[in-house]
This record gives sequence, structure tokens and C-alpha cells, in this order.
Amino acid sequence: MGCGCRHDSSFVLDRPRGFEGYLMLFVKTKAIFVIGGETFNVEPNTFIIYDKNSPQYYKACENEYINDWIQFECSENISDSINIVFDRPIYVGESVNVSQYFQLIADCYYRTGNMQTAGFLIKALLSELYETASSHDEASIAHYRELLDLRRKIYALPSEEWSVEKMAQEISVSEPYLHLLYKKAFGVTCTADVIKSRIEAAQHYLAYTEMTIEEVAFTCGYKNAVHFSRQFRQMVNVSPSEWRKTNTVV
Repeated sequence: MGCGCRHDSSFVLDRPRGFEGYLMLFVKTKAIFVIGGETFNVEPNTFIIYDKNSPQYYKACENEYINDWIQFECSENISDSINIVFDRPIYVGESVNVSQYFQLIADCYYRTGNMQTAGFLIKALLSELYETASSHDEASIAHYRELLDLRRKIYALPSEEWSVEKMAQEISVSEPYLHLLYKKAFGVTCTADVIKSRIEAAQHYLAYTEMTIEEVAFTCGYKNAVHFSRQFRQMVNVSPSEWRKTNTVV
């Protein structure tokens, strides 16, 4: 196990055969996971538990990769009493102090060697995580299906002018209510998600096309390249042209 483990931007972990026990990760930076052929771009404060022998592939997304991790075995089926979803990242945010759990488990293991207490802490962590996650499911969030449809449109059409008024009209709710629902459903505000969708689209065009910076900006919904470049740097920490130099695949 390890807490606050840091790796540079070239970090990649690739275990096609997984691990004979379980692997828990708490990711503290943006990262990319590939699971069953599906790619997940995860935000900081995301948790995942890999099942026994599940293929593991994840890597740094931007500058560095930081996580807490524990590999462990268990004499009982840990999913008997906890509704665990294996091999699927879940955004935790600040709803559960996962890092504190990892530190307590590490203290039990390294300082006292008390494996029974460490096991109790692992169960407590998983119980709290998945009970919290289940409270954010479709049944507990009004307009959840409409919110999903709205989010798909935002990411599919980054060039659209996604004002809060327009997004609220899409699902027939007030603007303040939209803010509350969207943050509860996805852990991010609707306006921040619009920016994220545009920057992700821009990264695709920068990497895979020869479009100019201005053309990328207009294609991704920006009225001028200056605003685009400023927002890109805020999110990615480098300018669009600098990012393109190290990420071009054409």
C-alpha cells in the first residue's frame, strides 16, 4: 500500500492479467482508465476497486499522477454484505474522507501489524463509499434521465452556445434548480462541465487535425482565440500550441 504516491506525466500502469487479490485506488489527480475497452477520463478524488484478476490499465492525464493505493486479499467475499461495483471509477469528491481511511489502514499495517483492525477499516471505507454512491443514483435525483441527455448534448455539440438559461430550458427547470441537480448528479457545475467539454474537444482537434488555433477555438464554441487560449491554459496548465507540440498524433 502507499499514500500520496507521485508519478510524472509519463506514468502508465498496464497489468493485462490484473492482480490475484483486490486493488483499491484513490486518484488525487486527473487520470485515464481503460476498462473493458471503454475509456474513462476521471477527475481528482475518484475511487476504484479492481476485482481479482481484472485487467488494470490507467495512466497520467496531464502533468503528474498521484494516488493512494492498497492491494489486499480477503478470506471472505467482501461483496456479500456491501453492494460493491468492481472495475468502475466513482467520483467521491469531498463526500467521504478516503485519504484518511487509507492513512489509518496504513498505520494499522505498518505500525501495529493489526490486520484485523485494518480489515475492519477497509470494510468501513467500502460501506461508506458505496452507500454514499447509491444515494446519488437515478432514483434519488429528479430529472436524472433528462440530465444525462443534456450532458450528452453538451459533449457532442461543444460549439453550441450553452448558456445556463438554454440548459435549464432543455429540461424545463429553473436556472437555480438546474445548478443543484447538475452538481448532485455529476459532481460538477453545468457551466464548468461546458468548459470541460470544449477543452476536451479542443484537445482532440489539436492532436488529430492540422486546424489552426483560431479554427479550433471557433469549432469548440469560442468567439475568439484569446478567450479560448486563456481557458485552455487554466485547465491544462499550458497553452494550446504548447500542448499540441507534445500530443500531436497526425
